[in-house]
Amino acid sequence: MDKDKPNDVIVNEDLITVTVGNTDLRFNVSAANFNQYINDQVPNNKVSPAYNLLRRTVVDEDKDAFKRVVLRNKVPNGAVVMSIATVIAMEFGAGVEITVKKSSASLMA
Repeated sequence: MDKDKPNDVIVNEDLITVTVGNTDLRFNVSAANFNQYINDQVPNNKVSPAYNLLRRTVVDEDKDAFKRVVLRNKVPNGAVVMSIATVIAMEFGAGVEITVKKSSASLMA
């Protein structure tokens, strides 16, 4: 395991392993999957696109465990879905450094 990563998330190329409680869930996330997730979001619907991303990318061997972790009465648990999707988003973009610099005009004000 990479010592710089928290022990609940393991990234191996496009394979992201997330541990929820005692359950490991593996997701194969491509740039196309992630971009579709972003493009599907609308102001009044965040859970469905996140759930669709997770459902599309969870590895076949983990699908049953995924359903046990994410679904409550056959309905996606929004808090769990969004937590997993957030971790995947952070890991998918890991290594990208972004800095905001003040313009010289704002420094003189």
